[in-house]
Amino acid sequence: MDQEKNSRQIKATRTTVIIGVIALIVLLAVGAWEYVQSKLNKINYVEPSKTETEQTEPKKAFTEVGGEKYFNVLLLGTDERSEEFSVDARSDCTILLSLNFKDHTAHLVSLERGIGVPIPDLEDDWLTHAFRYGGADLMIDTVSEQFDVDVDRYVRVNFYAFEQIIDAIGGVDITLTDIEAQALNGEVYTNATTKHPVHPGLNHLDGYDALQYARQRFIDDDWHRVQRQRTVLQAAVEQTKHVNLIQINSLLDKVLPLVQTNLTKKEINSLLPQAPFFLGVKLEQMTLPLKGTFGNKLTSDGRSLMLLDFEENARILNEFIYGNFNPDTYKVPKEVTDRVALAQQKAYQEWLLTQPKPSSVEEKPDEEEEETEFEPRRSSSKSTKTTSSSKSSTSKSSSSKTSRSSKDEDAELTELKQALKDKMEEASAASSKRTSKSSSSKQPSQQDD
Repeated sequence: MDQEKNSRQIKATRTTVIIGVIALIVLLAVGAWEYVQSKLNKINYVEPSKTETEQTEPKKAFTEVGGEKYFNVLLLGTDERSEEFSVDARSDCTILLSLNFKDHTAHLVSLERGIGVPIPDLEDDWLTHAFRYGGADLMIDTVSEQFDVDVDRYVRVNFYAFEQIIDAIGGVDITLTDIEAQALNGEVYTNATTKHPVHPGLNHLDGYDALQYARQRFIDDDWHRVQRQRTVLQAAVEQTKHVNLIQINSLLDKVLPLVQTNLTKKEINSLLPQAPFFLGVKLEQMTLPLKGTFGNKLTSDGRSLMLLDFEENARILNEFIYGNFNPDTYKVPKEVTDRVALAQQKAYQEWLLTQPKPSSVEEKPDEEEEETEFEPRRSSSKSTKTTSSSKSSTSKSSSSKTSRSSKDEDAELTELKQALKDKMEEASAASSKRTSKSSSSKQPSQQDD
């Protein structure tokens, strides 16, 4: 009897303990859930645009390709230096991030700020200015349409938020070259210097100094700058492996209010279970456009835009994030080179039409014509819209037959190429000497930060 009674008591005790443990787990889970939700409430959510809310089928945040699930998001770094977001900002950093949920790989693709893209009711302009004209919505539409990539969500931070994020994770480790260190110390002419002295080799940078590193371009070019931007992102990902719970809490409190996104809270919650798998992940990286897949064109006010073959660059982008494309072994096909050359010639002819005709003056025999510096007109909001894609340029043009000989056509083509090259060099030199001002209230500032 006593033994049976003791057995029942032991079983009852075990049941009580099990129930208690389950209850504790539930309470912890509920507490953790409430904690996470309280943090997510700090994010600066952007309501869907009117056009999106009117759609019968809302845009999806996730993409399925070949039976695998991906999350594509546009990372926008705008140039404000305060906590507030501005409608007049430019997106100086535009990066497409693609996460593969099956093998937990991540791809980063930087899009050059000088890419020429169509702007509604205006002439083509830099990609960075698309944000100034139409905000994140226009950036999303432009990237998804021109590069034929499925991306509908964005995350936006500015210079101020960038600094806070890096500081919150304890800074980042960056290896500097000799020239980078000299520039950041102000020893050579540059566009950004650090608060703390740096040296060639490995340096631990705080938020402010990391931002100055990411902004460097005078020592080389914008291609190197976007690489430095991705270098900071990779270093930040590496740093998250060493962040403790207290730092995480501080990070969320500081950073989330400084993040703007059109992701919904429900979508973010669905991403949270995947987050641990991407901590410290190595980012596969690339910059578009690739060499040989673009030419140049001039705006009516003389600025140079990258004239992309969007058909080829869209193929490259999709193969990179969904396939096995290696930018290091890429060789541009001849048909792409031909399309770029044709589009560039057409763009130059169209640009000539926007220039004022020289006033007729009586020719003076036996005197050389005086050369004058190229001073292009400012564009207006009513300027003629031109295409930024060699694909669309080719499809919209009609080939007309003339009686000119093949030799004459080759000579004219050579002359056009040389003239275009000369005008590009003149426009670039003139642009660097003057402070750019817009001709209308809608046109963004041309000054590069």
